[in-house]
Amino acid sequence: MRLVVKVGGSLLTDPGLLHKIVAQLVHLRGRGIQIIVVHGGGKQIKYYLEQLRISTQFHKGLRVTDTDTMQVVQMVLAGLVNKNIVGAFSNMNCRAVGMCGADGRSFLAQKYWDPQEVNEPFDYGQVGEISQGDPALINLLLKHDYFPVIACMGIGVDGTYYNINGDEMAAAVAVACHADQLIFLTDVPGIFDARKRVIPNLNSHELEQLRSQGIISEGMFPKTRACEQALREGLTQIHIIGGQEQNCLLRVLVENEKLGTAVH
Repeated sequence: MRLVVKVGGSLLTDPGLLHKIVAQLVHLRGRGIQIIVVHGGGKQIKYYLEQLRISTQFHKGLRVTDTDTMQVVQMVLAGLVNKNIVGAFSNMNCRAVGMCGADGRSFLAQKYWDPQEVNEPFDYGQVGEISQGDPALINLLLKHDYFPVIACMGIGVDGTYYNINGDEMAAAVAVACHADQLIFLTDVPGIFDARKRVIPNLNSHELEQLRSQGIISEGMFPKTRACEQALREGLTQIHIIGGQEQNCLLRVLVENEKLGTAVH
């Protein structure tokens, strides 16, 4: 089995939480599951943008990324955050390799334009979407028992770096690497209904209804779009679960517990 796990939010800023997640991933690897980690780092990016007094703007849950912002994104994601995760694996005597989509030209990207904004499309700057995936480097790492840890950046054919939404990056990695399952670990326990109750199961049509009703918005907007992208490409097992839940990965994958939201 091959599993892609996307880690973000407070799971990356709380060393204790990160250690617990990594410990579960190591346990799963011992059960013969190949693990690919994809991570974001929005909170860290926000902190360093503020320190450098670089203003930031969001549109439909995506960070508008000008040249100055992209330099911070590159330093924080491919540097600080990525290497902290690698260090967490090393602390458990496990071998992990940090990379981003540009390494080995694994994930080529192009500038993102919102297809729903046809007349006057919003310019997100150096925000991109993955246009092509090559799993060769990741397969090589997995073959030799390394944990690939992938920062959510891609590279254009002209060498331009693009900031990729972490959820959409995870979906692209899962598709390109022919993963059997994709799990999003988040700060919330799943997708909520109008009464703030976790919805255990959703399909694409129901996701669209929740978005049109305004129940899904902001940060969950690109996450659900990433789910639909993966579904269209043939992935059938997708879960959104709260990463702060005790042993959340083991409960879902080993004990088959119904946790969070499953998207079909």
